[in-house]
Amino acid sequence: MPQKAGAYVALGFFDGVHLGHRAVIEGCVADSGGHESVVLTFRESPAKALGRTAPPLLSDNARKAELMEELGVDALIFADFHALKDMPPAVFVQKVLAEKLNAERVYCGFNYRFGRNGAGDIAALEKLCDEKGITVCVRQPVVLDGEQVSSSRIRELIAIGAIDRANRLLGSRWAIEGRIESGNHIGTGMGFPTVNLPIPDGTAVPLFGVYASDIVIDGARYRGATNIGVHPTVGENDKPLCETFLLDFGEGDLYDKRVRCELKAFIRPERRFNSVEELTEQIRLDCEKCK
Repeated sequence: MPQKAGAYVALGFFDGVHLGHRAVIEGCVADSGGHESVVLTFRESPAKALGRTAPPLLSDNARKAELMEELGVDALIFADFHALKDMPPAVFVQKVLAEKLNAERVYCGFNYRFGRNGAGDIAALEKLCDEKGITVCVRQPVVLDGEQVSSSRIRELIAIGAIDRANRLLGSRWAIEGRIESGNHIGTGMGFPTVNLPIPDGTAVPLFGVYASDIVIDGARYRGATNIGVHPTVGENDKPLCETFLLDFGEGDLYDKRVRCELKAFIRPERRFNSVEELTEQIRLDCEKCK
């Protein structure tokens, strides 16, 4: 009986699934042919799993899964970091890559580390995989407009409101996803129907301000003007909120629906206004600019 074709496996945490990550994943998918393309990642960031201060996430697992599907990945595995962190590099290659995944080729970035205490580097991966008949394909850094693409750089850009540049390095629009919460109805009272999304703990938070956005609801896309911030004029929040004024939605009950808010361009910083009337006029101007 013929042996099942080996899998082509992409390795990495892939936070944000930016252009550098895409070079790894797209190479795996493009080369796979009749083989299964698999992405092996982790359910939570290794830094958080180790109890360290973790950098804010660019994407949650739901968003990561959506992006992987768009890239044509056959199977996405969210592994438990704790189950793998103490494996010596040779055991990881034998037990996980060779035995569990039946890997024929593995793909990774130039700075990939694996095994107990990150002891395995690219040279170790190539040596250990070669002993098992597994080919290793390493992708070098991706440079765009003279700048190396990295998750840390994208976080910096988001934090200063340079969302258009961040989106270029991502290769997609950075987004906040979640279920719509019932807010204080201030926006509706001022004539601007809104959707409110909590910003999950541990997620990157953009510079407070107004952004042109798209809101994706049940697969349909609508234009929006999104405020990221704490509402200093109408009762300051303890935590930042993503509040979007819908520009072309029409009517319908949206509460508790899962939506995606994609930020497109920074419009202005958040600030305190002298009155609700002044705020209302500014929102009107923001919406016109976003249109």
